Amino acid sequence: MNWKYIMRTLRTEILRKRPYFVHLAITHRCNLRCRFCRIREERFEELDLDGMKRIIDVLDRMGVAVLSICGGGEPLLRKDFAAIINYAADKGLYTKITSNGTLPLDRYRELLQSKATEIALSLDGVKGDDLPYSHVSPKILRTIRYLNNNIQKGRRLILNVTVSHRNEDQVSEIVDHCTREFPRARIWLNPVVTGEGKLRTERVSSVDPDYLRHVDSPTLIKADCYVRGVEEHFRNEKYDWGCLAGAFSFDIKPNGDFWICQDQPSRPMLNVLDPDFLEKHRCADFDYRKQCSGCTYSCYFLTQKLFEPPNWPDLARIWWQTATAPNERCRGIADKYGWAAGLLYFCTLRRFAATP
Repeated sequence: MNWKYIMRTLRTEILRKRPYFVHLAITHRCNLRCRFCRIREERFEELDLDGMKRIIDVLDRMGVAVLSICGGGEPLLRKDFAAIINYAADKGLYTKITSNGTLPLDRYRELLQSKATEIALSLDGVKGDDLPYSHVSPKILRTIRYLNNNIQKGRRLILNVTVSHRNEDQVSEIVDHCTREFPRARIWLNPVVTGEGKLRTERVSSVDPDYLRHVDSPTLIKADCYVRGVEEHFRNEKYDWGCLAGAFSFDIKPNGDFWICQDQPSRPMLNVLDPDFLEKHRCADFDYRKQCSGCTYSCYFLTQKLFEPPNWPDLARIWWQTATAPNERCRGIADKYGWAAGLLYFCTLRRFAATP
């Protein structure tokens, strides 16, 4: 983590309506046809590498701290994906990318050689083969194993599991398998998002999120505020959690169009490459987001919620779960003597490791 990311994160603790998190969809092309995804219904012209760099320049001027190359199709289908990642990382942005895990291994070898801080893969099951309709395939497991075995120290590997009616009875099996087979990866459970919006399913597809409280693993990332939010969303037709879409977080389409989130385009339509975009964004009123029925997309919900003081313990817990390994001695010390002792040991060990 660099000073730009740290300073912008600290700034956001005070100024929460400033841009912080962005999804950049570098393509809407995809080699899968997943049942719960309608992204292919949206057609956009793809900017070339120079155009993507210009987008990143604008996002940097806005003060964005986290760039997630996600929210569209399969980003590794673009031959210049690593160049886009590296340009953003060189700007000092925390850069992460999500893939479906089905491309040839040489693409993932190139991904490991890039400057992405966080690599995420989608996984919906560990048995059978349901490609191209869901993220269930031996091919995906092979990719995860390759990344687990080769990812460099200091980088994060995240497994995103979307839980629907098709796999709700397999959650424990999926978590147990990934914990055992991919110990360097961290697991995140996402209930399929229902309600209004382009990328959501009908409410009849809602899954009781009870598993979020009962499934556990030393490599499973959990946040109490997210569990409570998902439960409330499951119980209510409308869920207003104070979303700041358009201001705190937003999406950029492959042609540079500005959407306040994955579901809603800006009104009127804005494009980040317009000469007067920054002024238009400063003056924009995004209150129409309140017409939304609400969602629990973890990328939006959790990133914003972790800046609220009551949820700082969740922030600390997630950092601890991702920064340390289950078998690290600092975790054993924390379990035995308390978090302060474990943190002191962690910091001391890292300090000596950094000494030449």
